[in-house]
Amino acid sequence: MPFSDILTIIPASGKGKRFGQPKHKALLNGKTFTDCIINTLKEAEINNIYLAKDFTTTDMLSTLRCALKQLNLHRFSGFLIFPIDHPFVQPSTINALCSTFHQFPEMVIRPSCNGKTGHPVLIPSSLDLFIDDNEEGLASIIRTQAKGIIDLPVEDKGILLNINRPENLLWT
Repeated sequence: MPFSDILTIIPASGKGKRFGQPKHKALLNGKTFTDCIINTLKEAEINNIYLAKDFTTTDMLSTLRCALKQLNLHRFSGFLIFPIDHPFVQPSTINALCSTFHQFPEMVIRPSCNGKTGHPVLIPSSLDLFIDDNEEGLASIIRTQAKGIIDLPVEDKGILLNINRPENLLWT
C-alpha cells in the first residue's frame, strides 16, 4: 500500500564540514547517501520525496522551514523527516513508522532500537513548525505541540547510525 499522504523531507543542506563534503554527495557502496535513502523510500512505497539540499541554513529546523515554504502541503497528513546522515535505515522501518502513523495520525512516531530513539521521525502536518522554538529546534516544537509520542520498537540499528565523519562508516 503506497503511503501517498506522507511527504518525506530529507534535510541535506549542510556543508558536511566534519565529513569533508556535503553528505548528499557522499558515497556508500558506490551510491550516494541520497540514492540510498531514496531507494529505501521507494522500496517502502513512499513516492513523495523532497530533498532539501539547496538552502543556506545551519540546522535541521531551518532547512525544514525553507522546504515547507516551497511545497504544497495541504494533501499531506504527515512529514517523514529523514536526515541525510542516516543512510542505513531499512524499508521495513519506514513501513512500520507509516503504518503506525496511519493508526495514530496525531502522534509523533519515532523509531526505537535497543531502548534508544533514532531517525527518521514521522510528525503530523498539524504541528506548526514556524512557531518560535526558543532556538531548541524540532525537539522543542514536538515537546510543546505533539499530542503524544510513540517510540516504535524496530530491529534496525540503522536508525541510530548518524554518519557525521567518514570514519563513522566503519561502524557498519
